[in-house]
Amino acid sequence: MTTGICPVCNGTHKMAVPDTHRNYAVKYGYYGYDALTDTIECNNCGAQMQFSKATGQVPLRTDGTPCKHEYTSQNAGRCLTKHTCKHCSHTYTIDSGD
Repeated sequence: MTTGICPVCNGTHKMAVPDTHRNYAVKYGYYGYDALTDTIECNNCGAQMQFSKATGQVPLRTDGTPCKHEYTSQNAGRCLTKHTCKHCSHTYTIDSGD
């Protein structure tokens, strides 16, 4: 699979805290939250996956640009959810363990 530099973090592995998570990140120390830089680990190039770290690299879209993922989700089992990117077909699964 051909990859390119993540368009969200520009290869730094860090991204700005989304406004929807800001209060939680500051108050409770959102996992990976860095108060000094007000960033979290990038959830476009790896940190969105269970037990994974940001890599700074993402698959390329069909037009050759690095992908800013948009995932659709589907139930793949009793506690298993499969996420598939609409643009590059990148997939990962999360086991909630319920």
